[in-house]
Amino acid sequence: MTEVDQILYSLGYYDSDPQKQSIVQGYIDEATEFMRESGVPDDKLTSRRAYSVKAIWADYRDKGDNDAIIKKDGMVVALISQLRR
Repeated sequence: MTEVDQILYSLGYYDSDPQKQSIVQGYIDEATEFMRESGVPDDKLTSRRAYSVKAIWADYRDKGDNDAIIKKDGMVVALISQLRR
């Protein structure tokens, strides 16, 4: 099962169409780019913490709650700070 399939499954899309896969892959790419720009080393972009960031990012984007992704005391910021160490 690919990373995008795992995230789709965790979002509740058990048998999603190719368009939804493409949309969620875009969210994963956004999260990956943000982590890189935040100083996360490339070797940590495939870790479980990085997967959590991607899943949370995709969940917020799928719900349309874009403002909650990057909050000062949010989970994404905390996980990225741990990944940068």
